[in-house]
Amino acid sequence: MSKNYTIASVDISPCPRDEAARTLLNLFFRIHFIVGMKVNDTLRTFDTLNRHQVAVLWTIRSEGINGRSMRRKYIENVMTGWYDISSSAISKAIRAIAKPPLGLITIQEHPQSAREKLVSLTPRGEEFVHAMVQNGSSMCAWFLDNMARWDGEPDVSLYIYSKVNALFSGLIDAERRDRGELMQESVTPDAFLQHPLADKFLDRSYDWGELPHIPREYAPLMHLNIFFPIHYKAGNRVEAALRSAASLNRQQVIILWTIAAQGIDGQQMSRKLIERTLQNWLEITSSSVSKAIRSLTDAPLNLLTITEHPESGREKIIRLTRKGQATIDEMLDNGEHFLQQVIEQLSQEEIDMVVYIFKRTHEIFKKYPGPFRDMEPFNMIK
Repeated sequence: MSKNYTIASVDISPCPRDEAARTLLNLFFRIHFIVGMKVNDTLRTFDTLNRHQVAVLWTIRSEGINGRSMRRKYIENVMTGWYDISSSAISKAIRAIAKPPLGLITIQEHPQSAREKLVSLTPRGEEFVHAMVQNGSSMCAWFLDNMARWDGEPDVSLYIYSKVNALFSGLIDAERRDRGELMQESVTPDAFLQHPLADKFLDRSYDWGELPHIPREYAPLMHLNIFFPIHYKAGNRVEAALRSAASLNRQQVIILWTIAAQGIDGQQMSRKLIERTLQNWLEITSSSVSKAIRSLTDAPLNLLTITEHPESGREKIIRLTRKGQATIDEMLDNGEHFLQQVIEQLSQEEIDMVVYIFKRTHEIFKKYPGPFRDMEPFNMIK
């Protein structure tokens, strides 16, 4: 194993390449859930939208034509891929954004196809998205201000998140093409800020000393453009990889992943903590969480047991059975296998950067004071 090395007075612990995929998977729970949920909470803008609706608007903003319009079918394709929900549920989310009192989008016949619909931001929708961007940029400015161990630390963060996001996007797009799904329509190249190495870093690797300085007036928006797809595209694709281990739905997989990532010895956790996690992550009721937990304790799955907490008769402890541990091991192996495709495209120094930056991101977001909601669109606060 390589020895520790120092970057600008900061000691870096190298991550062995043969352990990198599992290390990245362990860190992804923190980035996808703990950090991703906080990004999403900020973009919801005074809790006006649910998480699905935020994803619809941000997909239009980041992947739509001029950031304003997109085929409805494309939105449904990506959303059903990200979430374990039906096309009808996505349609419901889209209609809710279009109807009063929101009125953020219009749904019209596509000019090139009578069988297709075009979803476009209204002026009110553009104002709302502008508020999302402003609030998200404030959050990212706070994040980058805390990246202060050395002057170039924010530049490492911007580089590594940009490259990892590009690698995930390439893998996801290739899978969608193989399935014959509708692909993203052309987006104006300069519509949003891109990393200055974006046209080069997929062809070669860069070390710590080669990374360009990003002017601080551009850095927050650039990081916002990276954070969301890391959470939605990459995070949800990792979830899908975990789900391929067994015939489990998204709720069941998240319960097991939560126990593995945050439970005592990765094997047990209080029921209350699991309920809190799922209610925040999936915006579902306590009764829905209870139903999901019961489905994992009952036959034919028998993956969990529920016992009384030794210190409280009102609390329960959820534990993995042997079958449950075997299922989680298989889930994690599948996640690791998928992430190996990302690791193979990174140099050893870039692997060390990913591990370092993901850990630093989680460390900073543990002190998160938000949500950052300074911009209020059209007097939404009642």
